Amino acid sequence: MFPFTFAGLLSTPAPSAAYLGIAAIALFAIMAVLVGPDYDQQNIPAKKD
Repeated sequence: MFPFTFAGLLSTPAPSAAYLGIAAIALFAIMAVLVGPDYDQQNIPAKKD
């Protein structure tokens, strides 16, 4: 079922929207892997001792 849905998305008259959506999801997944689970305190400024 999934291959038919995927093929249907790319066979539309304007498949660029599907390409952009897939690229956005892929970019989000790549950034999630790069940031990883250690996101705690990432935005806290460094303290000068």
